[in-house]
Amino acid sequence: MRLSLKSLVMAFLMAIIIFSIPWVWVNIESIAVKTAAGDIAFFHTALKLCKLLWALFKEYIPYIFTLYIITAAGVIFLEERNPDRTIAWLLALGLLPGIGFIFYFLFGPDPKRRAVFKKYKKKRFYQSTFSEQLPEKEIYTNDIVPSKLVCLLEQTAHSRLSHWNSLDMLLNGENVFPAIEEALERAQRYIHLEYFSIAKDETGLKLFEILKKKVREGVPVRVIYDSVGSWRLGRKFIATLRNEGIDIQPFLPVSFPMIRRDLNFRNHRKIVVVDGEVAFTGGLNVGDMYFGRNRHMGFWRDTHVRIKGEAVAAIHEIFLNDWFFCTGQTLSEKETFWDSKGIPDTPLPMQIAASGPDSNWRAILQGYFHLFTMAQKRIWITTPYLVPDESLKMALTTSALSGVDVRIIIPSRADHRMVFWATRSNIDDLLAAGVRIFAYQNGFIHSKLVMADGKWLSVGTTNLDNRSLDINFEVQVFVYNEKKTREFEKQFLLDMDQCLEFNLRHRMERPIWDRIRESLGRLWSALL
Repeated sequence: MRLSLKSLVMAFLMAIIIFSIPWVWVNIESIAVKTAAGDIAFFHTALKLCKLLWALFKEYIPYIFTLYIITAAGVIFLEERNPDRTIAWLLALGLLPGIGFIFYFLFGPDPKRRAVFKKYKKKRFYQSTFSEQLPEKEIYTNDIVPSKLVCLLEQTAHSRLSHWNSLDMLLNGENVFPAIEEALERAQRYIHLEYFSIAKDETGLKLFEILKKKVREGVPVRVIYDSVGSWRLGRKFIATLRNEGIDIQPFLPVSFPMIRRDLNFRNHRKIVVVDGEVAFTGGLNVGDMYFGRNRHMGFWRDTHVRIKGEAVAAIHEIFLNDWFFCTGQTLSEKETFWDSKGIPDTPLPMQIAASGPDSNWRAILQGYFHLFTMAQKRIWITTPYLVPDESLKMALTTSALSGVDVRIIIPSRADHRMVFWATRSNIDDLLAAGVRIFAYQNGFIHSKLVMADGKWLSVGTTNLDNRSLDINFEVQVFVYNEKKTREFEKQFLLDMDQCLEFNLRHRMERPIWDRIRESLGRLWSALL
């Protein structure tokens, strides 16, 4: 049995309560001190108890602190697999004992959860679904398909290369949601959705009305929602949906999600699969915000993709495994069916990579690292959060210093303050290496894109930060096609027209308060 610091905290509190019982029992009569009016006063006894505890604490504080540090260090070394985060947590717990305890309890690693994920990994029911359903068809190959990257994703993400696909770029809420709604309306066999955040607003309610309608038509509807990202749905509303026939399940339910907003191991995927014919994934969750209806965020710039062909089975496999994890249910052949009749005639090689704490590998991070290091001409990135680990940061700076055109678009406004300042803290080092960084001015940009050498493209749900690349469950599409990559590069240049470029000299003149906030953001990002 693995020991966790959180378990030790709870055991310590329980020990205090248990050992306090005899003292309370012996002194129960002296506790009840009656006043002249007949009321019971506890003040004097409580004051004496506090003084006694403080005296004991002062006498033994060196021993308590030493035991605390040794125990915390040992447990963190056992729990953490990221050396940078290990050092950060040790500093936080050592320099801020009380506050460090609270932060670790809320945001620190949880070995029990990782054990659950490893158990889930061994019991994946649909692990070979994609391979079994692929038709016997001529394999298409060319020099653009990067064989070593393909091999890497096969090894780390069990992602088989598919060839016969189509992919459409869908920009922003006004294009994404109508396309998804049209596919849902045409569903005949099943509808499967998986989202990090579903809002109970006009957009979310419209989606659920379509799903209720399809249930009445006899189409099975299954929905996975993240219990933290979608906590505002509420139990009553969820119960109503279930009564209407929608099979909706939470992913890793937690207590008090409205307080613990940054918990680890969240399902950040956005997946829609309809009848095995079409699939959607990308940066957009479900809500009015993505139509630019949030006053603070303004226009919401995001990118989704619609996929048809062989790769639909690969995306569906991810949903099916997540459904099995949430419910333990295996679905009938009809409800896992992949329609091979509509395979596109034009080849579009791609892989679907899923990553998360259930794997020994960081598949998407490793895919990014390989893309960054094999690029010879250019690396263009769009990300809402720029908090890469040291390996990716080194890959980007080394590429830029080697003459590769490295450009990154990030937001100019914050949706999460600490991550915003953590992003800003990484700018100077990248600028010094020759990376060009641009701040998007026309609202908030939330796209997650990587393009390399005009030949290779990655689009999906993954942010360029530690939480996405190491802690959360994500899905990313890797496309190997020059024409399709150029299409996304063209949009990248249009987004650049809405940006202001960072200048290292101007950065050096920024106010001291901004420097402090960036330093705090960098420290915070190291803990996550």
